[in-house]
Amino acid sequence: MYKNFFKRLIDTTLAISGLVVFCIPMIIIAICIKCDSKGPVFFKQKRMGKAYNPILVYKFRTMCDHAYEVGGIATSASDSRITKVGVFLRRTSLDELPQMFNIINGTMAIIGPRPILDWEFEEYRDKDPRYIKRYDVKAGMFCTVDVVDRSALRDQQFTMDADYAESVSFGLDLKTFFGIIAPVLTGKGVYKDENKKFNKSQNKS
Repeated sequence: MYKNFFKRLIDTTLAISGLVVFCIPMIIIAICIKCDSKGPVFFKQKRMGKAYNPILVYKFRTMCDHAYEVGGIATSASDSRITKVGVFLRRTSLDELPQMFNIINGTMAIIGPRPILDWEFEEYRDKDPRYIKRYDVKAGMFCTVDVVDRSALRDQQFTMDADYAESVSFGLDLKTFFGIIAPVLTGKGVYKDENKKFNKSQNKS
């Protein structure tokens, strides 16, 4: 009952409430983006949603215009394509706020597997048959792996996504929702290269 009805009801209610609460901050963010660099306020990209169907995901633009076409996904904090405002938005996950529109239109949920590009999954499709289970549920604005490591390796991410899809519950969603607060506030673990530096320093100590 929760997975098929109440989850959608709660997601929609919270997303609408979120848009009301964050309306002014989102307008301020939009103005800052336009003042900081040329290009649109929003970044729109087709990613894979439930049942491996493509969905159009919305975010605030954090890189220079057409950055993805030039160099793909940003994996380092030192990527010169990331704008000044974009650095802050990525650290705080405020760039994800427009995904509330995705939640309202039913293509995403608040908690669920992270929506990724088709090619990001293809190389792992045959590695573990459980990974495909991540597409049994809607993609999420936040996912369970964010609580552990926001830039986790794909194997860890897909394993946790499959685990989530198999055990969706109100309790798990609530635990994940409150669990992501600390990682977002600290702004740590956004990029994979930062985790490598952290692990090296830990090993030395």
